[in-house]
Amino acid sequence: MTRESLATRIGTKAGWGLALAAVAAVGAGADAPAPKPKIVVGPNILVSRDGDVPHVELMVATSPKSAKNLVGAGITATRPNGGWACRAYSSTDGGATWKASEFAEQVKWGGGDPQVAFTPQGTALFMALTFGKSDKGKDCASMHVWRSEDGGENWEPAREIRCDPSWDHEQVVVDTTKGRYSGRIYVGALYDYPVYRVGVFRSEDDGRTWIGPVEAANGGGTIGINDVTPMVLSDGTLIVPYGDFPFLPEKRPTKGMAHENFWTVASTDGGVTFSAPRKGVTQDYNIDDKESKVAGFGKFAADTESKKFRDRLYNVWEDARFGNYRILFSRSTDRGKTWSSPRLLEENLAPAVKQWQPAIAVNKDGVVAVTWFDSREDKESKRYHQYLMASVDGGDTFLPTTRISSDLSDPNGTGNSQLAPMVWVHEGQIALSVISAASRWGSGGDYMGLAADKDGVFHPFWADARSGTFQIYTANIRVDGAAKEASPAAAGGVTPASTKTAEQPSRVETALTDKVEFVFDPTLWDAGKKQLDIPVRLRNTSSQPIYAPIRIEILGFGFPEYENDDDKKRDAENAPSALNASNGKAKEGAVFDLGGAIAGSDALEPGALTNPVVLKLQLVDPTKMPSVRLKATGMVPAAR
Repeated sequence: MTRESLATRIGTKAGWGLALAAVAAVGAGADAPAPKPKIVVGPNILVSRDGDVPHVELMVATSPKSAKNLVGAGITATRPNGGWACRAYSSTDGGATWKASEFAEQVKWGGGDPQVAFTPQGTALFMALTFGKSDKGKDCASMHVWRSEDGGENWEPAREIRCDPSWDHEQVVVDTTKGRYSGRIYVGALYDYPVYRVGVFRSEDDGRTWIGPVEAANGGGTIGINDVTPMVLSDGTLIVPYGDFPFLPEKRPTKGMAHENFWTVASTDGGVTFSAPRKGVTQDYNIDDKESKVAGFGKFAADTESKKFRDRLYNVWEDARFGNYRILFSRSTDRGKTWSSPRLLEENLAPAVKQWQPAIAVNKDGVVAVTWFDSREDKESKRYHQYLMASVDGGDTFLPTTRISSDLSDPNGTGNSQLAPMVWVHEGQIALSVISAASRWGSGGDYMGLAADKDGVFHPFWADARSGTFQIYTANIRVDGAAKEASPAAAGGVTPASTKTAEQPSRVETALTDKVEFVFDPTLWDAGKKQLDIPVRLRNTSSQPIYAPIRIEILGFGFPEYENDDDKKRDAENAPSALNASNGKAKEGAVFDLGGAIAGSDALEPGALTNPVVLKLQLVDPTKMPSVRLKATGMVPAAR
């Protein structure tokens, strides 16, 4: 068993006017030694534009056929009659835009534990538990599997793995090697409480039919176990990790530290038989810590493509042995037989900082990326940012910590705290519970998503609560310079002759009315304060880059040329005031600078989005607020 309003336009008379402002960027410099590897974070992208409801327990996968095709999934509070169900999200443009898909079985019955994957043929797979009825009429959780042969745009009817017994915490991996079992799909699942068994299903026909489960591990009725991320090595060996925990009442610790262990079993015959368990590292929990939002068992990843670190295994998890929860790291260089001593992923943090919800992935070049939630920028250690560290040397060292999220998340925000009823039948009686995302999934779920595409770009999928409601966010993350050879200058040789500074192309300031479109993330309205927060992005719809600084300026309110004196007076009386303008002004002339929102680049490239910049407005009367006239300008290359 597992442990435990979309964008709006301002104004009632007309939409936003457009235009932006900016200055020239710095000229190109001379040739320099090869730079050290660095992490480059693209803009934060809102995936879940399907309502102001919580989205938790997220996963993401990338297609082996195209770096542009991604599929994600999450649990959402979107059932028409109340309750939770799973949805899939697909992108065909590298994660810039996403399409949501819902499924009849999930809408009818509800569900959880969403998973996604791609097969070598490019088939997208979405699977989830569905809370229905067994053949005997009992409540149980079956597994449904949906296939899509067009990258998640359209889904075939579900294949059901019936719930007799009930399944839990299914986890999927696909053999993408060129070996004997290439294309085989494996799903680990927990079943048979209170014995606690981990079984493995397999599909040999691209997800159309399923065999299993084959027992891989057994708690024997004395300890609890739960499967975690399965892995396939370069020769097709299947590795299934799992964690143990005490579940018998007399064995459960009630205070102090609890110690749980990670194990792995291996199959070299395509999931038909499994090895004896091999013990890994230990995870420590603080039973007395009632404040921390711990996600659960550790997360695993394998390097299956790089030459230098191929078949190296990596493990990250939350651990309380050093005080507040921290992310610990271990690796295996012998295919899971032994593991290195646990070590802190990041040292020298303030004692009050809390870390949780790790995810890990390895790209084609052997770069290891780890993401997690972190409270270091919140004085009360309750809100969090999403952070990332990366290693280019097989886990020997990690590059400096990089913040991914552009705004703090509040897991206890208004949307996450909304209570909702749930009912089920227990021993012939109807049981009623009232839960919220904050109370049931305070950590955002049992797991977050992280995957690397075929070009080596990392795609995190995290539960972001900057609006007070868990929404799905992503970003494209590169580790530049990880696989490049050092230049002669860096190696102590002669600096190349081509050190002449390139002439900087001239740039001119221009109105961007026909060069950008406004994109709005969910707004936040505080009725008590009469404050409206509008997260604004710009998308470059032109064929030229737009350079910082980029600005939005308030020109005025209403449309005086079409109004009589009474209209003008009413507009003036009800005009909102800017609370966070870059130049401190509140009315006409207030400027919002978007230059710093160009993520991962020195320019807003064609088709690219900025990070969201929040326009904070103080309203007088939201029902009488006039339109806000804007000017937007930016720098573009001068015509030659």
